[in-house]
Amino acid sequence: MNFKFPIFILATILFTACSNNVDLAIDNPTSSIITCHVDSLYVEVPPKEVVWVEMGKGEHTITLSNDSVVKMDFQKSVYMVNPSLSQYLMYEEVYGNSPITSAITSKTVNFLGLEMDGNYAVIEDVVNDVLWDYGPRESLPEMIEIEAGDRPALLKLMDASEFIEQVSQYEDTEEVVESEMSGEEILD
Repeated sequence: MNFKFPIFILATILFTACSNNVDLAIDNPTSSIITCHVDSLYVEVPPKEVVWVEMGKGEHTITLSNDSVVKMDFQKSVYMVNPSLSQYLMYEEVYGNSPITSAITSKTVNFLGLEMDGNYAVIEDVVNDVLWDYGPRESLPEMIEIEAGDRPALLKLMDASEFIEQVSQYEDTEEVVESEMSGEEILD
């Protein structure tokens, strides 16, 4: 038998799991450049972009452009930093029609001044554990491949502009369906 391949995979998994590195995804959902410091490292994040910073696990300081300071003991492998203090909405996209238990507890949340009931979570802290599968400005796949026992769902985090775009697309689609049902023609 050839045991080299499984041993390599096991060693890679153990190395990754035991890694002393932390990756910070510093997100900027705004239309302006945002700056912050990670310890003494100056970070400039262009509009609608993410800048990745790698550091060691342990105590670190995030200093925002308004001189607010957040000290944190980083022990997980990936975090998102929100220096703009923007609101994000996390929701679950379910594929197929099989009933599943949601990964997000159903509750009422307030996002961008809108009260919404459902399986949502509002993310607005400076430092956030990455719990989602797809982040801001990342498109969800149209289809996913699942194996027995897998959940046919993905968690998506969206910023305000994505939310507004999605609501607008839904409203446009609804208008087209309504006009098709009433027999009206749509003219450009």
